[in-house]
Amino acid sequence: MGRTNLWYVITMCFMFTGAAGLAAGDLYEDARAGFAVPAPPGWQLSRESGYARFTRDDVVADIFVVAAPGSDEAVTAAAIQLLIDAELDNAFIDHPLQASPIPLASGTWTQRIYQRGEMLIAAISVERDGITSVVVTEATQAEFMRAINGAVNAILTGFEFRETDEVQTDARHIRYDITFASGSIPLAGVMTLPDGSGPHPAVILISGSGAQDRDGRNPALPHYRPMRWIADHLADHGIATLRFDERGFGESGGVHATATTADFADDNEAAFRYLRNRPEIDPSHIGLLGHSEGGVIAAMVAARNPDVGLVISMAGSALPYSEVVVRQVELITRASGLPDDEVAAMRERQIRAMRHAEAGEWEQVREIVQQSTLEQIARLPEAQAAAIGDPNELARRQADAEIAGMQTPWMQFFMSYDPRPDWEQISVPVLGVFGGLDTQVDAAQNRPALEAALRSAGNHDVTVAIVETANHLFQDARTGSPNEYATLGPGLHEQFLDIVTRWIGERFLRPDR
Repeated sequence: MGRTNLWYVITMCFMFTGAAGLAAGDLYEDARAGFAVPAPPGWQLSRESGYARFTRDDVVADIFVVAAPGSDEAVTAAAIQLLIDAELDNAFIDHPLQASPIPLASGTWTQRIYQRGEMLIAAISVERDGITSVVVTEATQAEFMRAINGAVNAILTGFEFRETDEVQTDARHIRYDITFASGSIPLAGVMTLPDGSGPHPAVILISGSGAQDRDGRNPALPHYRPMRWIADHLADHGIATLRFDERGFGESGGVHATATTADFADDNEAAFRYLRNRPEIDPSHIGLLGHSEGGVIAAMVAARNPDVGLVISMAGSALPYSEVVVRQVELITRASGLPDDEVAAMRERQIRAMRHAEAGEWEQVREIVQQSTLEQIARLPEAQAAAIGDPNELARRQADAEIAGMQTPWMQFFMSYDPRPDWEQISVPVLGVFGGLDTQVDAAQNRPALEAALRSAGNHDVTVAIVETANHLFQDARTGSPNEYATLGPGLHEQFLDIVTRWIGERFLRPDR
């Protein structure tokens, strides 16, 4: 059968909206991505990390359903690469045999069909409120006609969008909107209390770099809300939390663009003072949990406040930025699939760029960035390189952007800051949690420095845990590359949540506390 006829058969089957989707079995629900989808009749549902897999004993092919923040094209490409074949490049994915709209009650979906050898790949996707949902599968033409078409039809006709957890409430938790001041800056946030009478032990949750609200939301990942998820999980286990919008963001006052890590530490110190005066909170059992830069901030606050009860560093660094970023470049480029010689070249280039940036030698930084950009353009396929236009102009703009970023107050402070002296002042219990697939803060590099600094402080209660399959965001990951953050299911790695909750409970919830 030729390609045109093949396309017609598959489209007609997927467009059929009869009763096939009404007799579904198990229901897969993703509250954070905001949808529910039934298992097709006769198919088994397997709930994987961040996606649904439907299987049938007499069918070789599997059908996957996944949702992630991002555009239709980007998420569909990532879904095909992650769930079908990582070796399929964008040149293949960008050129389906044909693409066609499928109007359904849940929205107008886009169906893309690909052919490689005897196999067909079908990806059917819809974008809604910045989240793209994708149904993807691969099978022979015979399997499509015998079983896959009917199953996908049941999935699509039974697909239902629901409200995301952003507007859901949990009656088990008591949440208070709160305001407090950091100097003259008003800060707004929320205090979450567990069930039962207090006073409760509490933890202040500190988000990582970039402007983030009280949920720890990242603008690039709108449905990633780590601080909210941690707060709800801890409340389930008897621990209160406070989290707030960073200064200059959300409902908090101040200016974010001119703030440094030291300013954010001042804000969290103000949160600590505020929490100690709340009647619902036990002032002798207040800890700090910080993610990434937030781990550094937690160390800064604890170093000058001996009344802090404990510190949790969640993928936080323990070395100067100039060392961490070089390792970061090496790991990210390797996870992206670059060969060893290019990885080594990128590493050396980063070392030189940091050395010149720290010395304020911006023309040398410009030369390095422009050369790197031109080399990357030269490796692109001819058609992509031609679409860029003037490569020298692009290289100039890239250099301007990177230098401007390095010259911000935040980066100027961060490039000069060494966290080790702060860690060397902390004698209260410390938990360092790292992702085994973290390409931004490497456990092998930072763990020894953290442990050495705490030994210097005479700290006898230090725990380090590695969540082997977690990335920097503590998602259950595959490669750890930042390129896959948006393609992974929302939610934090359960092992991470279990480690943190158990460790805090052993120190804050003992009968003798």
